[in-house]
Amino acid sequence: MGSSLLKYRSLMLLAACLAGSAAAAPLTVAVSRSPHSLPVFVALAEGLFEAEGLSVKAIEAPSGRRCLKLMADGQADIGTAAETAIVFESFERSDFAVIATFSSTSSDIELVARRAAGIKVPGDLVGKRLGVVKGTSAQYFLDTFLLNNDVDPKSVVQVPVQPESALDSMAAAQVDAVAVFQPFAYATAHSPRVDGVVLSESSDYKQTFNLVAQSSVLKARRGDVERFLRAIQRANESIRSRPRQAEGIFVARLGVEPGFAAWSMQHTHALLSLEEGLLRSLQSQANWVLREGYATGRKPADYRALIDAAPLRVVLPNAVGLPR
Repeated sequence: MGSSLLKYRSLMLLAACLAGSAAAAPLTVAVSRSPHSLPVFVALAEGLFEAEGLSVKAIEAPSGRRCLKLMADGQADIGTAAETAIVFESFERSDFAVIATFSSTSSDIELVARRAAGIKVPGDLVGKRLGVVKGTSAQYFLDTFLLNNDVDPKSVVQVPVQPESALDSMAAAQVDAVAVFQPFAYATAHSPRVDGVVLSESSDYKQTFNLVAQSSVLKARRGDVERFLRAIQRANESIRSRPRQAEGIFVARLGVEPGFAAWSMQHTHALLSLEEGLLRSLQSQANWVLREGYATGRKPADYRALIDAAPLRVVLPNAVGLPR
């Protein structure tokens, strides 16, 4: 009997140790190397995750689409992504959920053209090779920009490029223009290697940047997800109260010019929320994906089911504008 009791206690101790190890495991976030990921960068730099009792490991990627790919591959628990990347991902899988919008802007994407290609106005784009980061907000912006300027998207040649290679593609004349997001747009437009002209900024397109979590993580580590959101809220407050300090983190993390960092921060609204507008944007972009044949034979997701507002309701009840 004594031996059985000793064995039972040993098993219980082992289970407790394993549980403690699981709880101490870092939460891995795939974060886009974008100006709009500043709240995450500030939380990392200022120790705000640790202040919430949470260990966080960050993996950086050049786009939200890549962040979602890291999640799909099991390398990340949480990712950052704009709504277009979420829509494209939703045609592939549904084992994730949007837990919050954490920033928004109308100045993220630019269409930069080479003067040497004879491009001065949107109409000059017909028949040209336009570089675009497929499956991202840049692709949605490009199609919308072309239609708004009476240019049939099928009258141009869309060339897939990666955001980090946009400048090289332009400098090598592999493309005549490129639609890309920040900070790659700024680097391309201001590089001495490219005599470029910015045809349009994305002032008519309000873009949201969102936190996305694996469904398995939301089930097993909901408390950690809430702590993550609290840290992001504290980071947003820090950005508002100490902008120069946040600007320094911005410059150091992304390696950009201070002037660009200051400009970007002025055009970005850092705020945790979940609003009906996000649902409308997801559905509208899903309709665009289907209309343009980018997801042939596949059905759009139920986007209400792809949003989990529960963690944000615990952290910031008034930030949720969605019905229960």
